[in-house]
Amino acid sequence: MTYTILARDPQTGDLGGAVATGTPVVGGFVLHAEPALGIVATQGLSTSTLWGASALRRLVLGETPWEVVEGLVAQDEGREARQLAVLDVHGGCATFTGADNLPAHGTYEEPGLVVAANWVADADLPARVADAFRAARGDFAERLIAALAAGAATGGDVRGDRSAALRIVSAERPPVDLRADDDADPIARLRTILAATREPAFQRFLADIPTLLEPEKRAPAPPRDGRGTA
Repeated sequence: MTYTILARDPQTGDLGGAVATGTPVVGGFVLHAEPALGIVATQGLSTSTLWGASALRRLVLGETPWEVVEGLVAQDEGREARQLAVLDVHGGCATFTGADNLPAHGTYEEPGLVVAANWVADADLPARVADAFRAARGDFAERLIAALAAGAATGGDVRGDRSAALRIVSAERPPVDLRADDDADPIARLRTILAATREPAFQRFLADIPTLLEPEKRAPAPPRDGRGTA
């Protein structure tokens, strides 16, 4: 049904995630993130998007990823139809896969990196996605997409991949939130959208976006003519 990678970039401390699935609009259901806290993936047979906001609130309170997962699972009678992955800003991670999720399903965890998958074509998919991320070249976004592509090459969603999304949050840079919905090749489409964000005009716009470290940042005031109009 869905496969997701969550990672912390060791060079920048940025947090990112990439996901693909066989349904048309995955981006709004799976990835939840705050740059000073962590990133969360909510997925499964009956995805609980409520777990995303709840997990971030628990991280605010100082809970570890394992404590976050344990607490959410314990309180939800529908837990066996859900899958959850949590990665905090320090690289700690934890996962849960309910027993009713469709096979093949599984997870991979190491400090700073977690992969979760359910109803995919190959049980080895989480490990292969993780391997591809570590081996990939390019910046953080490019490595996340390369990892997702490795999941597709391993068989991806058993129904075929129909949508994909990429999200990165940072204390120093504007967020990245890309979505390829209802697409015949959503991972390739993500690459195309990412390339569009590298266009000089858009990069100039991004340079003036406020961040956690520079919350007052703004574009210069535009020049005005004698009538007081831009």
